[in-house]
Amino acid sequence: MIVQARDRRGPATGRGRRFAIAAMLSIIAAGELRGQSEIEGPPHTTLVYPPFAHTLGIHRARSMHLKLFLGDRTRFDSPQGVTAVKFASDDDPEVKGDDFQLTLFGVNSGRGEILYNSTMQTLAVYGSEGEGEARFQSPHGIDATVDGRVYVADTGNRRVVRLRWDPIARSLTWVGTWAASEPYDVAADARGQLFVADRESGAVLRFADSTAGAGTDLLPPSPIEGDRWPLPADVQAPIAMAIGDSLDPWYSPKEYRLYLIDLNGGRLRAFSATGEVVAETTPDATDRPTDQPGRFGYVELDYYGNIYVSDRTIGALYKFDSQLRPLVTFSGPGPGEDALDEPRGIAIWRRFGQVFVAEREGAQYFFVGTDFEPRAGPIEIRRDGDQRIAFDLFLTEAALITAAFVNTEGDTLAIVDAGVHGTGAQTVSWTSTEWRTPPAEGWHERAQRVFVEARPTYSSRRRFSRIRDLEIAW
Repeated sequence: MIVQARDRRGPATGRGRRFAIAAMLSIIAAGELRGQSEIEGPPHTTLVYPPFAHTLGIHRARSMHLKLFLGDRTRFDSPQGVTAVKFASDDDPEVKGDDFQLTLFGVNSGRGEILYNSTMQTLAVYGSEGEGEARFQSPHGIDATVDGRVYVADTGNRRVVRLRWDPIARSLTWVGTWAASEPYDVAADARGQLFVADRESGAVLRFADSTAGAGTDLLPPSPIEGDRWPLPADVQAPIAMAIGDSLDPWYSPKEYRLYLIDLNGGRLRAFSATGEVVAETTPDATDRPTDQPGRFGYVELDYYGNIYVSDRTIGALYKFDSQLRPLVTFSGPGPGEDALDEPRGIAIWRRFGQVFVAEREGAQYFFVGTDFEPRAGPIEIRRDGDQRIAFDLFLTEAALITAAFVNTEGDTLAIVDAGVHGTGAQTVSWTSTEWRTPPAEGWHERAQRVFVEARPTYSSRRRFSRIRDLEIAW
């Protein structure tokens, strides 16, 4: 999969950032919009496809793409976990155009393989089905660290596999294994520790950096033993997890969290570092597009600490805030060809908001976008004299908010750059001194509609914004 872009910065913050107003909003600001009340766009924009120049239009890998790169060497067979990493050995600080170029690893479970892009133009396969070195049986989770460690939950062989990235050969090499009852997922934190979700023992095992092999191509002598995360006794059949580490420079929350899916997909809980339950949810508590029972699959975190969870049974991703409050259920940018097809593993490169989702026969590549409610007017505008104006939105992602008020003829009366607002229910407010340019006296008496623009702070902020034309209710 080709992953390229130019922008090196992470999420934008602060009101000092320049707003690149979308073309439609520019037309509004110029007073040239007449009688148009709807903005066309994809129905779901929580995640958006990268622009053509970024991917050359290849934002979804299918069987035909795999065959094009690898011929008859392999085929998609029960894809599972995925992970994305920018290896330190690939990171040239003098080169500005390579920061988006990642190495993506995907577990092709049915064939006991790891698929990965050895370069930006080539794919490679590591492993085969079976026992012993470079062989896997029904593997599931995978994770990689910037220093070149790659870990795989080799479920059927009841072991955790440690691999090493060879930056010269640009390939994976075998390091070793250690035993586990039924490992289903693995996750490394910013401190070099490795965590293993073991379904059979109902535990999350922690292996210190020295035990997990950080800084070396060797593993210590067997047996390798890990500590148990202090979880409640009711944890059963854990299958997926994600670690939020306060020391991770691309993880904004200043807290250490374990997000664990257990009960074979029936529950997601957030745990503190000392094992207390911080929040909890189930598939039944989500807004699903179907009456079919849901089942959580894999879990991943973004820069702001939002949680993404796959559900292959209904073909969607759930997005929650850090307290597991539902934000949105995302089934794809649109129907048909753009719908998610039994999504499985999720990988998010938090620095830029690049999102990779494994599917039944392939994978999709997204940028973090945003969406907001209300989706249709009227929107209530509150006014406190001439000093403060406010309205409420429900955002699925932190966004830069701009509002343009227009009259019945479509003439722009006032524009405000309202700054960055977080996820969930948000009050967007400003004072009379914060207009882009001071509006004419009595503008609010003539304002009939407002065009609200939400622009993500992630990599898609220069290329995408959600704009809605809303009727005003004062």
